[in-house]
Amino acid sequence: MARYLATTVVNGVNHHVLLQIAVRWWGWPGGASNAFAASVAVFPAYWLSKRWVWEATGPSSVRHEIGPFWALSALGLITSTTMAEMADRFFDAPILISVASVFGYLVVWVFKFVALNVVFNRNKEQTAEVVVA
Repeated sequence: MARYLATTVVNGVNHHVLLQIAVRWWGWPGGASNAFAASVAVFPAYWLSKRWVWEATGPSSVRHEIGPFWALSALGLITSTTMAEMADRFFDAPILISVASVFGYLVVWVFKFVALNVVFNRNKEQTAEVVVA
């Protein structure tokens, strides 16, 4: 859990730096900025989660790892982008766009941890069975 939390902090900082660049420097709307940031940040998020949080080695399985990770990331993206867009429309303040985005991600954060814990641990067990057999 501590590694997941640390990875979340790293990924959150990465995401929000990208989000603020898009909002403040490029002048993009909140929803588009959040979608951009999430789309770029998902790559290091997957790698850190797989290798460091769940200590999974070996090739990535599209069906058993990448698919579930990206589906849960998409759920977080949809939730956080909706919240960021709403904050942009109501408040027009870059910091509140970030706050709304964080809130959107927190809505799915615990569910994502539980689901990914099952996914990656199941894959580690299956890999161990293949190696032992």
